[in-house]
Amino acid sequence: MRRKIHKCLSFLLAAVLLASLAAPAALAAEGGDTVFVRTAEDLVQLAENCTLDSWSQGRIVRLEADIDLSGTDFTPIPTFGGTFEGQGHTISGLSITGSGNVRGLFRYIQPSGVVRDLSVEGRVDPSDRKNTLGGIAGSNRGLLAGCTFHGTVRGADSIGGLVGINESSGQIVNCTFSGAVTGEHYTGGIAGQNYGAVIQCRNSGSINTTEVDAELDLDAINREQLNAAENVPVCTDIGGVAGYSSGIIQSCTNSGSVGYDHVGYNIGGIVGRQSGYLDGCANSGDILGRKDVGGVAGQLEPEVRLLYDQGQMGELLDALDGLGDLLDQTQQDLRGTSDALSDRMDAISARTDEAREAVGDLADSAADWTNENIEELNSLTARISWLIDQLAPILDDAVDVMDLVEDLADELGNALDEVGAASGLGDQAEQELRAAVQSLRRAASSGKEAVARLLSALEHLGAALGSALQSQEAMEEVRAAAGDLAAALGDMSDTLAEIARILWNGGDEAALGEAAQALADTLARAGGALEQAANAVAAHMDSGELEEAGKDAAAAWQALGEAAQALRAAAGHATDAAALLAKLLAQGGDLAEAFRDPGRTLEKVASRASRLGEDLADVFWELAEEPTITIRPIDSAIREQGDALGDVFAGLLEDGDALRETMSAATDTLLDDLEAIGDQFRVITDLLRDLLEQTGEELSDRFEDISDQETSGPDTGCVANSRNTGTVEGDINVAGIVGSMAIEYDFDPEDDLIEEGDRSLDFRYQTKAVVRACMNRGGVTGKRDYAGGVVGLMDLGRVSGCENYGDIASTDGGYVGGIAGASWGTIRDSWVKCHLSGGDYIGGVAGLGATLENCHTLVEIEEGSAYLGAVAGDVDADAAVSDNTFTSERLGALDGISYAGHAEPVDFDTLCTTPGVPESFSRLELTFVADGVVVEVVPFQYGEGIDVLPEIPAKKGCSASWPDLDYTYLTASQTLEAEYTPYTSALTDGGELPEILVDGSFSSRAQVSHTTEEVAWTDGGAEYAGTAYTVTVEDPDLEQAAYTVHCRLPDPGKRYDLWVLSEDGWTKTDARLDGQYLLLESQTGTVTFCLTERAGPLAVVILAVGFAGLLIGFCWLIRWRRKGTAAGRKH
Repeated sequence: MRRKIHKCLSFLLAAVLLASLAAPAALAAEGGDTVFVRTAEDLVQLAENCTLDSWSQGRIVRLEADIDLSGTDFTPIPTFGGTFEGQGHTISGLSITGSGNVRGLFRYIQPSGVVRDLSVEGRVDPSDRKNTLGGIAGSNRGLLAGCTFHGTVRGADSIGGLVGINESSGQIVNCTFSGAVTGEHYTGGIAGQNYGAVIQCRNSGSINTTEVDAELDLDAINREQLNAAENVPVCTDIGGVAGYSSGIIQSCTNSGSVGYDHVGYNIGGIVGRQSGYLDGCANSGDILGRKDVGGVAGQLEPEVRLLYDQGQMGELLDALDGLGDLLDQTQQDLRGTSDALSDRMDAISARTDEAREAVGDLADSAADWTNENIEELNSLTARISWLIDQLAPILDDAVDVMDLVEDLADELGNALDEVGAASGLGDQAEQELRAAVQSLRRAASSGKEAVARLLSALEHLGAALGSALQSQEAMEEVRAAAGDLAAALGDMSDTLAEIARILWNGGDEAALGEAAQALADTLARAGGALEQAANAVAAHMDSGELEEAGKDAAAAWQALGEAAQALRAAAGHATDAAALLAKLLAQGGDLAEAFRDPGRTLEKVASRASRLGEDLADVFWELAEEPTITIRPIDSAIREQGDALGDVFAGLLEDGDALRETMSAATDTLLDDLEAIGDQFRVITDLLRDLLEQTGEELSDRFEDISDQETSGPDTGCVANSRNTGTVEGDINVAGIVGSMAIEYDFDPEDDLIEEGDRSLDFRYQTKAVVRACMNRGGVTGKRDYAGGVVGLMDLGRVSGCENYGDIASTDGGYVGGIAGASWGTIRDSWVKCHLSGGDYIGGVAGLGATLENCHTLVEIEEGSAYLGAVAGDVDADAAVSDNTFTSERLGALDGISYAGHAEPVDFDTLCTTPGVPESFSRLELTFVADGVVVEVVPFQYGEGIDVLPEIPAKKGCSASWPDLDYTYLTASQTLEAEYTPYTSALTDGGELPEILVDGSFSSRAQVSHTTEEVAWTDGGAEYAGTAYTVTVEDPDLEQAAYTVHCRLPDPGKRYDLWVLSEDGWTKTDARLDGQYLLLESQTGTVTFCLTERAGPLAVVILAVGFAGLLIGFCWLIRWRRKGTAAGRKH
């Protein structure tokens, strides 16, 4: 049984991956020179050699050292079709600033070109044209794997961090960008435009985070594309990974900021405008823009098909064509035999033209073969990446199962120690049981180690995509780890069976054996089917027999489906077997009590293992449901074109024979022609009468949304399994996943359509756009209408299986919804837990909805005017609403009214037991954030509260507090941002000219108050009296520090003394004057002081008067002596 499990696990991935690993090897060219690049001069010489497109084809270029291009005359490598092995080295100092378009380290990478393991640092900023620019390549039709660019790329249209345009045959795998990218149209962190495949790439750079003035060049306008996105004089199609994509974007991430506030259209965290296939991507960067702004995609364009039907007008045209044919036939019959001979010659001439076309078709078949196979290989690589993403969380769950098995072994050992000799098993049986328990513990430990190695091997495999050799090495790691895991599982199975045999002596032992055997047989069938498929694909791919490989690939997909069914059956048998064994433990006589805990643990093991099998089966089944990857061999195409050419020449011979056998038409032929003409006129008359009676038809009736219809092929116009955790802000059509689901119309819409059928006047448009299994946790803020957790504006399409946990708000508009702001499409099977705010039309699922099915919400509407609902603000008159539930204590479902069976309230416990409820939805928690950093996440129960708030990190010069909420009664999760308020420097008691003012540093919640009273005291024998002021400063957030009290003087014209009350009584204190205020320094929260008017003493006045008299007398005496001296001199 262990060998069968080994084969099931190891061949499971092999059957899917061997085609990817072998096919490129079968297509690789052999031979060719190897060029070694060691210096900047070598790289300059390589660029000169590559001016001829064929020079590099078949060659291998190896970079042997880091190279600095600073100060060199290096120009971009014009065209490259070989293999460039960077070997982990760095080319730095790249500077492209001159004139020209299509620029990068390489200008063009050909379909045969491969650039691998290369790092580049530099700047790409041409002086003019500025179109199709990238750090690695301007245009890529080949493979970039494991490449990195760090630096700046600036331009106008098709600007990418690595590649300007990734064409339909291009692949970019495991590449990264850091730095800054700036452009006007089609701007992305990895590629400006993507028509091929971008897989497992990462951007951490800033994309258009500075305002860009996009100017309209009237001379360069293409009249036929006047309304195209690149001709709009504003930034459009800006994304963290790609600006525009109609190809594949798989498992990519963006952590850089994208966009500028209130500027730009079609701005997305992963892609600006998406019309291809996007799966498994994640954005954590902040996204800004004006219109159509999304955390993953700015705008999701649907796949549009134009279908032509025959219709009555077509029938009339056919009838007129038939009449013309009859008239032509009549003319031919009248010409007689000579005309018939002429017709035969015309037929031979037509055959000659067919022969010429057949030869042309034969020449074109090789090019068609290449293009078709590239698309198939891109799809296969994307599936491999998807499979790795899906298996990783399942293997994490497998580790938890192994932990439970270890717990089971410990509990069995403890049970044996507890009962000891009282078990009644006998010495030999007890020893065997203890040995089995030790074996079980070792098997679980080995299983955990094997799972860890398998996870590591899958990571190596994901990183090796794009390299056949590295992928093969990684695959060997996967198979080895899977084998070890299978062996451990086999040991656990055998050990459990041995434990059952020892403990049980009859009864259900046979049933237990049958359940275990059924499990083994099921795993054997699954392993055998996968082994057959993998061996078949591997054998034919290794031998280069592509046609046979294609057939066996189809058998491999069918085997995956059978394996999925077998795994589901195996899960059921595992549950049955474990349940029987648990029952045996519980019925073990004297051992029943001791073995009760091991029995319960065993049931947990069975339950978790069963879910694990179901999850694995779902992955295999979904992979098996995908269309078969088919590589069309070139030999078959040549053979078919050759057969067609042979048929044409055979027809020429037949026309020659017919020419000899032609005879004159008989008289009856002309009569038959005239009768047929009359009949045809009657048919035309009937059709004209019907057309005149036909009523008019509205143009809107010609559009049909088929997003709900399942298709067999891969979806375009699809965003799946992606998530956003970054904040998203814009003006109109803003959302956590997709800003809008709508058509980007040009004046010539047929450039964007897939046509089916022959052209006629009777036609209709079919559209398809899908967002599924996506999650948003980032906050979304719109300035005007249409803000949603998943989609802002949903003109069409389907949203299914999505979740939103980010708060949604519109500051000046309405139409706000947990899933969609406004939807005219279908929303089903989705979950919402968030806060909403806006104007009119606010709804838990949609502000305005059309089709809402099986959606569930727990929302709070913080602000709203009219049309508010826990499910929808309002719905269309013809809306389809069913099976929606919500929990709310104050909201109704639709515009305040709930409807049983369609949109009805339930309690929170019932809501959390709804089938398919996500784990994140039923978990309630408050997330406390300070300055963008999560301080603590506190869980709580619905309707209850929390006792203690987390401590807020201090911020210099500021006071802090959490939002003012009722933390004792909580009903919804939310993120709470700490509110920092700068300290205030002054507090007053009010009034235009306050009596008391306090100067210092205080929090926003600080307050000052004062009281007055009349007091009297003595000091030094003198008596004093006055009005005492008691000033109190209360600050609940800051410890009181020193401050200055300003007290307004009662009479500014007088002088006052300041007295301060202390424990020792009143003390006179020095004071300073500041205008009309007296200033007092204080070190305590409360201070009491008194102002006394200062009066002049009488003695001071008398002394001053006496001194003034003496001074006057002295001055008179001096004057008198001077006069006497003068008189004596005269005599």
